[in-house]
Amino acid sequence: MRGGVTRWLFDAPTALPLSTGSMGMWAASLCLAGSLLGLVVTLLLPNATQYRLNLATNGLLSVGGIVLTINSERIGRVGANTIVAVGTFAITLQVATGNGMDPAILACMLYAWIAVYVFAFLSTAEAIAHIGFITTCYTIALVFGQRPSAPLADWVLTIATVLVTSGAVGYLSYQLRKQAVTDSLTGIPNRKGWEVAFGREMARARRTGSSFVIAIFDLNDFKQINDLYGHSVGDRVLVETGNALRSVLRPYDLVVRWGGDEFVVLALLKHPSEGGPLIDRLIRSVRTNSSLSCGAVIARPGAGTAQDLLARADEALYRAKGNPEIEYLLESFSTT
Repeated sequence: MRGGVTRWLFDAPTALPLSTGSMGMWAASLCLAGSLLGLVVTLLLPNATQYRLNLATNGLLSVGGIVLTINSERIGRVGANTIVAVGTFAITLQVATGNGMDPAILACMLYAWIAVYVFAFLSTAEAIAHIGFITTCYTIALVFGQRPSAPLADWVLTIATVLVTSGAVGYLSYQLRKQAVTDSLTGIPNRKGWEVAFGREMARARRTGSSFVIAIFDLNDFKQINDLYGHSVGDRVLVETGNALRSVLRPYDLVVRWGGDEFVVLALLKHPSEGGPLIDRLIRSVRTNSSLSCGAVIARPGAGTAQDLLARADEALYRAKGNPEIEYLLESFSTT
């Protein structure tokens, strides 16, 4: 449990992200729903006209929510963070100017909507920052705004609700995302994990000016291990192979179980000449009853798509398996 919580705190941004469209749609929808709810509740008050500021705020946010909903596909991460911050401020404004009336005090429950959203769609760091912003805003509202009858009790109940809600949703969301990108047998990323990580690693390579190597490893005669020793032994070989490959690499390099007895490695290189020695170390790290073949390609960001690079590495693997005198075949790939 402790290790899982630690991974959630520090690795959640690397988990499967929800699509930009989904993130934007939910941000816009919550903005629209919250503002319409605030507008309706304010209008239901006995003296609604004295809450002109709240009516104007919710009216403007309702219009903005409609516009955002129509354009939700264009809302990126910066836009989602901005919408959340504006929503937090709007809720705080209603709490602070509500003259201590019950509907205004209950508006703070909308903070829980934001808590659910940020931990479901944003990174852990972004989500924690928003929870801190909520806590700060609500504290200021109770200290300097129109106070309710029991401000300290309201503060404790509201902030506790926000923290518990965000913590539970965030941890469960991370676990679901992690399962989606992780191979259940070996515990290393699967193909979906590759799709998520490839763009991130290409961005890292561009920032650092690095080359990279993509290598496909295949356990020769793995079927014989299953036939001779049973599938439990075969499963153990796959787990040990994944662990061995992982042990040679840096934390941000990628090892993927591609399927069956194939593994894919993506690692950044300071210089292309590092590719051969790295593959040597990877092959030597694997100690099984089956020999290992490898096809690899060295490239720079922009040399080709992930499919292009994998296809070239797969061709090299096929030729390596056809030549019993070599363990791996390494190529350079460039579109220029």
